[in-house]
Amino acid sequence: MTNSPSRRTFLKQLGFGTLLAVPAALTFGRIFSAEAQAPKPAGKLEMVDPKNPQAQALGYHTDAAKVDTKKWPKRAGAEGAKQHCNNCQFYTVDKGADPTKVAAAPCQILMNKGVQGQGWCNTWTKRA
Repeated sequence: MTNSPSRRTFLKQLGFGTLLAVPAALTFGRIFSAEAQAPKPAGKLEMVDPKNPQAQALGYHTDAAKVDTKKWPKRAGAEGAKQHCNNCQFYTVDKGADPTKVAAAPCQILMNKGVQGQGWCNTWTKRA
């Protein structure tokens, strides 16, 4: 007698795995769909909650001046003082708009939810 599972056991496990995979695929499909990733129109901009776990993990603050520079040394010093969401490459404004004049806009890193132009997070990358 061998220790290999029977065909019936294999088919049961395959069916159970399929049952679990379908809802997972549908959920991830909604989360990562183009619609979910696309920036929202300015009138419908949903703002990031600074208490959101992802925002906290990235050190997001609505006011860059209040960032704890000991915890987030990237924001320290003269160069760090120049860093704001509105001059970050992930701050998404309409084509032709001056990002420094837009009070809030979607952030590509924070699920295209709105961030304050004078805010900051540790993913800040200088806009080209």
